[in-house]
Amino acid sequence: MQRLAGLAARRDLRSLVAGAQAWSSGSICSRDPAFRCQQRGRLFSGPGNPLSAEPGQRCSKRRFVFAGEKCRLFSSRAGAEEPPGSPGSQPHVSVVGIPDPLTWIRCRVITLLIELYFEVDINSAEFHRGVKQALVHVSSKMSRGRYHELKGVVTDEMREYVEEKCKPLTKAQRRQLAVKMEDIIFVLPEDISVVFDEYGRKFCFVVMRFWFLSSHEGPDDPEATKIFKVTSGEDGSPQEKLATAVYEFHGELKPGASPDWMVTTVWHWHWKMAE
Repeated sequence: MQRLAGLAARRDLRSLVAGAQAWSSGSICSRDPAFRCQQRGRLFSGPGNPLSAEPGQRCSKRRFVFAGEKCRLFSSRAGAEEPPGSPGSQPHVSVVGIPDPLTWIRCRVITLLIELYFEVDINSAEFHRGVKQALVHVSSKMSRGRYHELKGVVTDEMREYVEEKCKPLTKAQRRQLAVKMEDIIFVLPEDISVVFDEYGRKFCFVVMRFWFLSSHEGPDDPEATKIFKVTSGEDGSPQEKLATAVYEFHGELKPGASPDWMVTTVWHWHWKMAE
């Protein structure tokens, strides 16, 4: 097991280094993990948003669908929703640590089993692009206090929780919740599970941790500084802070159908910092 953990750690480190270098050069890292959520939301269905690949492109065996509004919130079309980065103004990000290798191994094994038995590839670039766009969408609505516009994307229970957590924040602190696509450094699954209910239905829970840059006032997130270090740009602009967010995605696994993913857990470092 120690040898496996060491191999996984080295492989993960290479991914982190490659991801940080790609991010610093203006591209977005699309590799993948977060804490176990403390509550489970029930599945809410809304008008689906196809997270489909471009014609002739095969990102996964099935198309991913995120529940929500009628428009294509979580599209897989690169360049349409993802604004290009500006390499000249981005700070330098370096890798100083690695995620827990045992967690990486466990999630990797479960991901392979889900792909084998349900033909759902959670490790695909398509899925990672979708969850990043979910982070951008949800954080943007929170920053503007438009919680009602999260209906169909976030469960009703979690929408109420998000609104309650944002109440103590000042207007400036709430604006800092917004995450831009180009600010996301790294994404990794932290917990994956499949749950069977009494009716024989199968539900998949995927907990993702996001590492990103933020302009918030206060200290860096310790969970972020374990992995990354950021230095200010050469133009003398203020150094951006490192932060993390944890989102859980819940979808029913049906034979021959794509999961209709809903966000059942939302957590941002900004909330803990404001306590």
